[in-house]
Amino acid sequence: MKHILYLFTAVALAFTAAACDSDESNGQSDTLISPELYFPRDQYSIDTSTGLSLIFEWASSSAGSVVYQVLFDTEEGDFSNPAYVAASDSNGFEPSLELETTTLSTIVSLCGGLPGQTKTIKWTVRTIQGNNRTVDPQNFRTIQVTLPNTVDPMPSALSIEGTATENGSAVKLNAALPIGTTKGQHIADREPGAMECFTRLSEGTFTVKDNLDRYFALEESGTLRCTYDEVTENTAPDAGIYWIYMNFNTMTWSMKKIAKVEFWNHPWFGAASQVEMTYTGNGVWEIVDFAWVVTNGSSNDTRYYFIATYDDESAERWSFWDDDCRNNATPEADPKFYNIYRFTHGSIGEWDHTWKSKSDSEGVGQLATFRVHMNNTDKADYYHERSFRDK
Repeated sequence: MKHILYLFTAVALAFTAAACDSDESNGQSDTLISPELYFPRDQYSIDTSTGLSLIFEWASSSAGSVVYQVLFDTEEGDFSNPAYVAASDSNGFEPSLELETTTLSTIVSLCGGLPGQTKTIKWTVRTIQGNNRTVDPQNFRTIQVTLPNTVDPMPSALSIEGTATENGSAVKLNAALPIGTTKGQHIADREPGAMECFTRLSEGTFTVKDNLDRYFALEESGTLRCTYDEVTENTAPDAGIYWIYMNFNTMTWSMKKIAKVEFWNHPWFGAASQVEMTYTGNGVWEIVDFAWVVTNGSSNDTRYYFIATYDDESAERWSFWDDDCRNNATPEADPKFYNIYRFTHGSIGEWDHTWKSKSDSEGVGQLATFRVHMNNTDKADYYHERSFRDK
């Protein structure tokens, strides 16, 4: 009788063990484990600008029919609230996931990555079977993803604003006017995707914001980076008048301090050939009631232009579009006669690309006023104006 009881007990235990095995194979949580991660290796680097997709792989679960999710989080995250969740291939049944670079870029952005930055993000796998799911926050790997430094769409308007700007107000940037280097070949077309301004900066900070309310950081390396809604404050090297240039094709910027802008006329008439102009604000320089000597008693010559010299000793000539404005018989009828075009000062001859008065006698014995407008407040082009009055 005791032998029969022992046999019954042994059979019962066997059925119990079999039942437990069956329950575990049907998805009990104690059988679901976080799988071993295969690829990519830890701290794997990828540049999304290559356009190559990235494949994630891990060990298959031994718990039977399961589905997988790949969790992505910031480097500081613990996957309790992942930045992004993706089902694995074949609707979650394959122990692998192929991600296009567009999706990967989205994930990095959700983790706080900005264009041009390399961001470290964590990934792991969650195993799901029925109502049970398992993820081990300590079982993860990292990938280092570099986003291309681009901005889309490009800004159609741009301004700087802050305590460092003129009067603390917004200063508009204009489509950049390229600098000519060859005599007789001015560049009239603005540079697509590039903007510039001539302005005074003081101690303090300024932000760069476009028409879509996106902010931009000016990094010391010369890289221009979009920070979207993150307000980024920039500073000038020191107080002064600057040319500020930003190129959204190359995502670069530059800033040069202007040492002086001079009015240039003839040296052989006994008067100073170059007279420094006064900056009055908003990209405007002027020389007022200047005793303009244009005669030596026997001949007159009223040719002139402007020279902008930077702190780095480079110089530009702000001058007439043609080699010699005397080729223009009726200058006042030319709508771009007063327009300013930019040339490298040393690339053309001293007398090239000059303006003249209406006649060689205009301004003789009078006081002259010249103003240079290197902004787009009043009209679409950079231009200058001149006037004369009796002494």
